[in-house]
Amino acid sequence: MTQLLLALIGILPLSYPIVQGGGSGVVAEQAAPAVESRDSRPATQPPPAATAPDAAPAGEVPADQAAAGAQAEAQAQARAEELAPVAGSRSGTGPAPTATTTTPAPAPKPTTATTTPSTTTAPPARATTPSTGALSWAPPAGWQNYPVTRITSTNSVTTVSGKGGDVLVQLPADRPAAPIIIANCRNAVVMGGQINVLPTARIGNDDQRAVYVHKCTGTVHIEGVLINGNVAGSQADGIAVNAPEATVQIQNVRMDALRGTYSVNHADVFQPWGGVREYRIDRLTGTTNYQGIQVRQDLGAIGKGTIRNANVGSSEVNPIERGGQFIRIDCNTYPLALENVYLDPRSGRDMGYSVWPQTDDRSCPAKISNGVVSWPSIGNLSGTLSQGKPASGDFVPAGSVGIGYVSPGYR
Repeated sequence: MTQLLLALIGILPLSYPIVQGGGSGVVAEQAAPAVESRDSRPATQPPPAATAPDAAPAGEVPADQAAAGAQAEAQAQARAEELAPVAGSRSGTGPAPTATTTTPAPAPKPTTATTTPSTTTAPPARATTPSTGALSWAPPAGWQNYPVTRITSTNSVTTVSGKGGDVLVQLPADRPAAPIIIANCRNAVVMGGQINVLPTARIGNDDQRAVYVHKCTGTVHIEGVLINGNVAGSQADGIAVNAPEATVQIQNVRMDALRGTYSVNHADVFQPWGGVREYRIDRLTGTTNYQGIQVRQDLGAIGKGTIRNANVGSSEVNPIERGGQFIRIDCNTYPLALENVYLDPRSGRDMGYSVWPQTDDRSCPAKISNGVVSWPSIGNLSGTLSQGKPASGDFVPAGSVGIGYVSPGYR
């Protein structure tokens, strides 16, 4: 009887429902199996389906499904995690999640999307405090006239395909959206709005990211966005990039309480793990319980980077385990400029163990003097980091970005 039961269980496939899109006649498709995941760790629960955005009005380009994911994470990264001290840790690594098998289901007839209740710990915030001072980099010329893709989903990931051209991604003006993937574009602009991560660690076989830029080739401009990572059951990165030919501009972006663990998702504030031609950051505030600005070269080359007016700190959200390095760079890094960057370590954790390379690194150790961190032996690196918080508060204060955001303009 036991063998019979096991045999029956073994042949019963698991499946989950397809989530419908919000537009008339738009049906979401189940997320495609990943073929190039940055991590090979199994999913923690059945993932939400990918959702197509509203069909665009005449003259606008609708979104379609694009491939997302990456290859297994570099072994060097894993080794670095194993060697990293765990000062300030509150709990150990939990058991690895069990894998979930899914079987594609036939697409049902189009219906109106149903929205699940919000799992956030706070109501959606609106930008009530104007952002002051011009930003460093403007969006591409003519961006206001790009074909528009409107995001409507609040409970599944939306993939926006530029189909090799330009796209203006509009987040809802009255509610937070679920995570987005921007794929196969030339130029793309996201201006204002809020993204709430989903109560899961993986989307299909991929890590969850609030914003994922994939295979774009021009300039991707992300400005005035509020990312809420403080969602029970979630593990998510803030912004991840796999676009070796693109220039990515992140300005006036705030990320609150990203959650992650060693065994599943590392909750990076920003990580161009698949490569990027250049990244430009001006005014970024983020809190995380695991890892911050991860800009080491991983599976793709990085041409150049600038991090300006940024502060990252610990959310102190449990579980707190391993990690704790709020910036990670390489000894043989690409040209990288740090300007007015602050890191606020975990409670009880030394600043020397809150950066990578650490002060005990044999190749290019960090040097700390009066709360200022430098790496004298890294030739391509200019600038320093400061310990703590900016004297005037977060570079992107609560209430200054998100729904209702108004850009302060550009230099």
